[in-house]
Amino acid sequence: MAPEWRSTKTDIHAESVATLSGRGQRKRWIQLIKKKSEHLLFKALSYLIFYFLLFFFIISIFLYSYSYITANEAEVLTTTLFSLLLPALAFAYLAHSGKSLNEAAADLGIIQKLRASKIIAIGIVLFLIVLLLELSITLIGEITKISFATNACEAITGMPLWFIFFVLVVGPIDEELFFRGFLVKRIGIILSAVLFAVLHAGYGSTFGIDIIAAFVFGIIAGYIFKKTSSIYPSLIGHILVNVIAVLGCL
Repeated sequence: MAPEWRSTKTDIHAESVATLSGRGQRKRWIQLIKKKSEHLLFKALSYLIFYFLLFFFIISIFLYSYSYITANEAEVLTTTLFSLLLPALAFAYLAHSGKSLNEAAADLGIIQKLRASKIIAIGIVLFLIVLLLELSITLIGEITKISFATNACEAITGMPLWFIFFVLVVGPIDEELFFRGFLVKRIGIILSAVLFAVLHAGYGSTFGIDIIAAFVFGIIAGYIFKKTSSIYPSLIGHILVNVIAVLGCL
């Protein structure tokens, strides 16, 4: 009787192990399917948002070309849509590369572990460096009589309040996500800073104060991102720079 009892106990144990193994396998399959579904949804949404913005960006150019909208309206539309296209492109690229939403957010420096006090401190230091640079360039220009002209104020004069808010807050978020979070890892600090400066070339002369400040900001902000893997310090600095620039135009 003892061997038979042991055999029955062994069979029950084996059946229990098989049942648990089957449940574990089903759980893993469910998790895999869920993860795959979430990625496909993220990929579809990122593609949809990017092509939606790109479509309306092209439409706005078309409307201005045929005089359906004024120059001011076209500037507001194209500036807003182009700004939004930058992070949309980054997310679409990362989704295409196989990253999940959380992985993409971590890649762009949205998910990070810096303390709020450290983020604010670094952001303020970055802002003060750029502010000191702009004041120095202005002073050099006055002493040497070299023009470091800027038309930044003209870019926001007569614009609606929502657009000014966009320039102050949303624009910096879009640009930091793209130029720091996305480009620094892929093309390096210097080249991303050059492209960031080129983006600001429309505000002034070919050698305007905006271009110089944007390039220096891009170098320092890129270095900070490399060291912290966070876009928040440069984002705070960027917003503060824009606030001072807009206040100076009032």
